This record gives sequence, structure tokens and C-alpha cells, in this order.
Amino acid sequence: MFVVALAVPALAGSGEKCTYDTQSCLNHMSKSKDKGWVGLQYDKAEDGTVTVKSVTANSPAYSAGFQVGDVLMTLNGAKLSDKEAMKKAKGEWKVGQNVSYTVKRAGAEKQLAVTLGTMPEEVFSSMVGGHLLESHVVVATADAKPAIEARAAEKR
Repeated sequence: MFVVALAVPALAGSGEKCTYDTQSCLNHMSKSKDKGWVGLQYDKAEDGTVTVKSVTANSPAYSAGFQVGDVLMTLNGAKLSDKEAMKKAKGEWKVGQNVSYTVKRAGAEKQLAVTLGTMPEEVFSSMVGGHLLESHVVVATADAKPAIEARAAEKR
């Protein structure tokens, strides 16, 4: 027997805690729906290296020439390892805006220009669902039910 429960906050896929309760998280994510979209999925290693793990077909990233295995170095000149600079570099991305990435591919640096697009509904739905599963839902055996209920009671 399995129990599914909402856990707030829980660990997000990025290794950082999601600080929103589930509804606030959904509200926050919904604000990003109409922002400019690139179409990259990536992995971030403990050392801060950001590597492209997939490029969405027919996305702006696909059109710009991104490839699986590219190591993202900069976005609009800001190093991906600098959180504050990245927030500023991303700013309020808009559909149609041009952004520039520096990537390392086969040992050489390469500049890729991207015109941001509109995020497809299925991509947005998948992103939200994936985050909720990784960050807000805990699947446990019936043996864990008392601990889950106690955690939920603490949040009330």
C-alpha cells in the first residue's frame, strides 16, 4: 500500500529547497508561462558545470544550434555560476527577445544567438508536473503514514 502526501517544503530537483507551499508554487510558476522560452533541459553538477541534456525539437534552442553535451558558460555575458548575475541576465525575458549564450563544445567556445519563443502548452504542463512531483509530493509506504500525518499537522 502506498500513501501520497503533500510535503512543504521539500527538496527541489535543483538540490535547493522549494520555499513555496504548493498553491503559492503553482501561482509563481504560472507567471512564467508567457515569458520567453529557450527549449533547453540541463544538468547542473556539484562543481557548478551546466551541461545540456536535451534540446526540445523545433524550439528556439534547436534553431540556434544547441547540442546535447554543450556546456553552458555564459548567458548575455554573465557566468552561469553567478546566481545574481544570472537573475539580472534573465530579467523579464520576452517572446521575440534575442539572447546570447557562450557554450563549450569539443573543447572550444562557441557563441549561440537565440530568439526566445513561446513555451508550448505541453512543455509548460510537463515542467509544472515534474516540479510538483519532485518538490511537493512524497510517495511512501503505509509504514511512513504516521510521520507524514505528523508533518502535515505541524503545517496547520
